[in-house]
Amino acid sequence: MARLTIHNGRSLMYSGRGRIPSSGRAGRRVATALAVLLLAAWCVSAGPALAQNADRLTGIVAGLAESEQIWSPLVETDRRSGFVVGAFVDVRTPVTALRVRAEGAVARRGGLVLSDFRGGGLDGEVQSDYLTFQLHAKVGGSVGPVHVFAAVGPGVDYLVQSREDAVLTQVLIEEHATVFTGSAGVGAGIRIGTFAVEVEGRWLRGLTDAYRGSSATVRNRSLEWVLRVSRTR
Repeated sequence: MARLTIHNGRSLMYSGRGRIPSSGRAGRRVATALAVLLLAAWCVSAGPALAQNADRLTGIVAGLAESEQIWSPLVETDRRSGFVVGAFVDVRTPVTALRVRAEGAVARRGGLVLSDFRGGGLDGEVQSDYLTFQLHAKVGGSVGPVHVFAAVGPGVDYLVQSREDAVLTQVLIEEHATVFTGSAGVGAGIRIGTFAVEVEGRWLRGLTDAYRGSSATVRNRSLEWVLRVSRTR
């Protein structure tokens, strides 16, 4: 396997398949998707109060994603930092302790690759921006204004833009536009008047391949820490 050219600890060659998403057409797609999600959340929260919408949380979510890739065959990898920004709706069900939460966000995932299949040193990086949707069952309880909860459920990531170092592009021949995921998390929150603030930590795991090559498959994995701010109904 060819090695990357390194300068000041960083690689100089990148895939022609990817550019920095914050510049050019891909960056505009990410910004547009995020704007649509935030506008949708604002419209819902600004709508008229209906009886069936009582005890609903509608708001925004933002946080950090420490992402890593699972390679098969195994190679040495490490985490890279990303982000999650989006909007969500959280509604009660007839079961007192059970709620359902739907979330849409823009998420940056990926990972660092430190070795090739033979164990040789490598300095590679994969960066993927996704439009992600998740549906969670949320179980919890409260004491006064404070509540704790656990949430679990499926999700789907739609690839907006990917960027790989040139040497990894030779291995990761196919990138999957749709990736199915599963996640589980725990958190706590507090209700202040008509607003609620929650902090949550969650694991997210790709259930299907994000990349595939002639002799390798890659799935995503992330540890995410998010903050939610919402209006209560």
